Amino acid sequence: MTLKFSIVINTYNRANLLSDAIRGLSELDYPDFEVIVVNGPSTDHTERVLDHWRDKVKVGACPEPNLSMSRNIGIEMSAGDVIAFIDDDAVPHPSWLKQLERHYLDPKVGGVGGFTIDNTGVTYQVRKTLCDRFGNAYFPSDFFDERPLAFQGSPIYPSLLGTNSSFRTTALREIGGFDHTFAYLLDETDVCLRLTDRGYRVVYEPNALVYHQFAPSHIRSKNRTPKTLYPSAVSKSYFIRRHGGPFSENRAADELRRYEDEILRANKWLADNGDLTQEHRVSLDDDLLFGIKEGTQRALQVLVSNKGQQGDLDHSRVPDEFFPMAKKEGLRIALISRSFPPAQDAGIARWTWMMAAGLAERGHKVHVITLAAPEAFTRYENGYWIHAIEEDRSEQAVRRAALKGIPPGLGSWCAAVEQQVERLKTFGLDVISFPIWDVEGMALVGDDSIGVVMSLHTSYAMAKPFKPEWSARPLFEHFHVNRVVMAETKMLSEVPYILANSEAIVEDLTRCYSVDFRSRTTIAPHGTRDPFQSEDADGGIALVKPAHSNVFKVAYVGRFEPRKGFDLACAAFSQLLRDIPNIEISFIGDKVGEHSTQVLREQQAEDLLEDERVTFRGMVSREELDQIYVDSDIVLMPSRYESFGLVAIEAMAAGTPVIALAVGGLKEVVDDGVTGFLVQPGESEVTTIVDRLKRLATDNSLLSSMKIAARKSFVDRFTIEKMVEAAEPIYFSAAARRMQ
Repeated sequence: MTLKFSIVINTYNRANLLSDAIRGLSELDYPDFEVIVVNGPSTDHTERVLDHWRDKVKVGACPEPNLSMSRNIGIEMSAGDVIAFIDDDAVPHPSWLKQLERHYLDPKVGGVGGFTIDNTGVTYQVRKTLCDRFGNAYFPSDFFDERPLAFQGSPIYPSLLGTNSSFRTTALREIGGFDHTFAYLLDETDVCLRLTDRGYRVVYEPNALVYHQFAPSHIRSKNRTPKTLYPSAVSKSYFIRRHGGPFSENRAADELRRYEDEILRANKWLADNGDLTQEHRVSLDDDLLFGIKEGTQRALQVLVSNKGQQGDLDHSRVPDEFFPMAKKEGLRIALISRSFPPAQDAGIARWTWMMAAGLAERGHKVHVITLAAPEAFTRYENGYWIHAIEEDRSEQAVRRAALKGIPPGLGSWCAAVEQQVERLKTFGLDVISFPIWDVEGMALVGDDSIGVVMSLHTSYAMAKPFKPEWSARPLFEHFHVNRVVMAETKMLSEVPYILANSEAIVEDLTRCYSVDFRSRTTIAPHGTRDPFQSEDADGGIALVKPAHSNVFKVAYVGRFEPRKGFDLACAAFSQLLRDIPNIEISFIGDKVGEHSTQVLREQQAEDLLEDERVTFRGMVSREELDQIYVDSDIVLMPSRYESFGLVAIEAMAAGTPVIALAVGGLKEVVDDGVTGFLVQPGESEVTTIVDRLKRLATDNSLLSSMKIAARKSFVDRFTIEKMVEAAEPIYFSAAARRMQ
C-alpha cells in the first residue's frame, strides 16, 4: 500500500520564493501527498501569495519566528503517514517522495533524509551527516552504513538536514515533535537524537534529491553573514547542556567554551576583513554571550523537570482530513537556448522565455538549459526550472562533439548541453527542443530515448549574405561558418520534428539547403507578451496608450547592420527631418560607433547625429522598450530578411503600426494597408518608406485606424497563449514517438 505523505513548508518573509516552492511540489511523481504551508509572522506579501493557494494546500500560521514551533504546527495539521519537510527556497527532484517511501516499509525506520544539491545544480550541499551529543557534525563517506546507530545512548547518530528530511508521523508524535527552544539551528538534529534514543532508525537515501537555493533570511544575509547570533547561540548551548551534559558534564563545559571562542574569533575575522562593521561585531558578540547564557539556563530547567525527552507538540489538535494536492500531468520539456533573459532579452532568448512560461502555464513541466552568466546555477522560478550551465571545454568533450559533426567553436557548449540533458533524463524527460542557430542541440540528434524538436530561426546560411565580416575572414568562414551550414543541413535532414514560426522560413530554408522537411514541420507564429497587461500582484494597468499629439513619433528598433536595414532607416529619416518639422525619431538597440557613423556618411544622413529631434538610445530595458513602442506612432522595420519579425508584433501589441520590407516572415505579420505598410524591396524602397511615413504623419484618420487594427491583430494572432497553443501539438507528437 502506498503511504500518504504530508509535505510541510515553513515560511517567513519569503513571499517572492513561496509560490515556486509550492509549484515545484506539483511536479512530484508520487501519487498521494498533501502540502501544508505554515506562515510565520510575515510582514511582506506572503498572505497574498497564500490566498492564491488556499484551495490547493493547507495553510497554517505561527505567531513567532520560531522554526520548531512552526514545524510543530505543521505536524499538528498533517494527516499523512509520513511528514516531509522542505524549505521555502528549495524544490525537490520529482522522484523525491518515491525514494523516501521505500525505506518506511521497515517499521523500525523513524526518519529518512536525502542528499541536498546546492544552487549550482551539480554540487552537493549536504550528503550523509553524523552528529555527536554535543552537536558536532561529522561527514562520513556515502558508503557508511548508518542503520546500526539506532539504540539509546548512541554516541553518534544520523542527523538529517531540515530541507530534505522526513519522519514517520507516529514516531514524531511519540517523541512530542520539535522542541521550541530550537528556534533556529539543531532543531532536526535534536529530533534525530531523540528518535535514535527510542530505538528508531534514521537513514539516508542518496537518490532522494532536493535542490536548495539558500536565500537570505532574518538570520543571515545573502552572502551568509549573520544578522544575529542569539537564536543559534541559544540552540547550540541548550543542545550541549541538555544532551551532552548528562553524557559528560566536563566535556559539555569544554565544548561550550570552544564554541564561544570559535564564534568570537570568527566575528573578529569578519570585522578585520571588512565583512562586518565594528558595531555589528559588538552586536553579534553580545548576541552570542546572551544566547549561551539563555540556552544554558533552559537546559538546566529541562534537566530538573519531568519533560524528559519530549518535544513541545500539542497532542490535543486533531488534523483536518487528508487534502491531496493536484499534480502537473503535462509533458516534461527541456528548452535549450544559450542566451536567456535577463542577460539577453531578444530573438531566440525571448522566444524561449515566452515558450517556457506559456508551456508551464498549460501544465507542462519545463526546464530551460542556458549558458551560465556569470555563474552556474539551478533554480526553479516562475513555474519552471532554469539550469545555467558552464561550457565543457575538456578535450574529450570537444572531440566527442567533433565526431558528431559539431564545429570546434561550438563543441564545448553542445557537449555541456548533452551532459545536462542526461541529468534531466532522471526527471523523466519527454522532449528536448533547441534552435537551429549555433546547432545548439546537434549532439542530441538521433537520441531515441527522448523526443527531439528543432525550432527554426534565421540560420547561418540565411544570414551569410548579410554578414560581410564573415567572408572578410576566410579561415573563419571555412572552419566555422561553412561547417555550421553543413551541420544545419544535417539537422534539417534528420530531426524528426521541426517547429517554424512562419511559412516564409520554411520556404526559404527548403530552397537554401535543398532539403524538403515540410512534412515534419508545424507552424506556430511568434507571440509576445501584452504590454498593457500588468504583471504586478494588484492587477493594475502597466501602460496606457497616449492620446494623439501634434508630434509625430517614429522609432527604429534593431541592430545597426545591413540585414536590419539600418542604412535604409538612416536615409529615410534624414529626408523626413527636412519634410516633417514636428517629427521625433528614436534609434533603439545599438550604439553609435565607427561602423554606424560610416553608414550615416554613405547615406548622407550625418544630420541625424546633430538634430535635437533625433535620439540614439542604445540598448534599453524591456520596460523602457515597451514604453517606446506605446509612445510611438510608427515603428520602422526595414529588415532585408526576418524569419519572422518579433519587433513587428511587439509594436503591434502596443497598438503601433509597422512599416516593413515585404520580406521573409514580415509578409505574414504586417497586413499591408491595414496594420501598417509593406514596402517591396528594390531601388525605390527608401522613397516608398518616406512616402508612407509622410502619409501617416498627415492622415490622422488612417493612422488611428491602423493603430486599432494593429492591436486587434496582436490579440487575435500573436499572444503568447496563441503561440504556445499552436506549438504544443508538436511536443505531444515528439513525446509519443519517444514512447513508441
